Amino acid sequence: MVEARVQRDEVALDTLSLLKSELVRASKEGAAGGKIEDDLVIRVARKEVKRREEAIGLYRKAGREESARREEAEMRVLRRFLPAAMSEQEIEAEVRAVIAEVKPDGPKGFGAVMKAATARLAGRADGNQIAAVARRLLG
Repeated sequence: MVEARVQRDEVALDTLSLLKSELVRASKEGAAGGKIEDDLVIRVARKEVKRREEAIGLYRKAGREESARREEAEMRVLRRFLPAAMSEQEIEAEVRAVIAEVKPDGPKGFGAVMKAATARLAGRADGNQIAAVARRLLG
């Protein structure tokens, strides 16, 4: 926030202020116990990025390009707090390892594979990507 303030970056400053308030709110509810740790920051930042993605689509449908561009700028600021996304090949390798561990009965074992894979890849890959790879590998 200090860097954004020094650079007079209004978008970054507003976005980081919002992220800070969301982190404080999230830390007070649930199991966080008032502590803000890395996994909470990643979870909240990912939720805010997803909100921005949805808003961009809605703004573009409504013809509000300026609002969509502002949301994209905010999304870029938020993505700096997320770990680098895994490639399709990396996700596939992890899901193959999970399948080898779980040993599912074909497509019927999708739920068990997803549960294990989501836990294993938490914070590093999107659930939709994991599901697509798991479906493809399970046939």
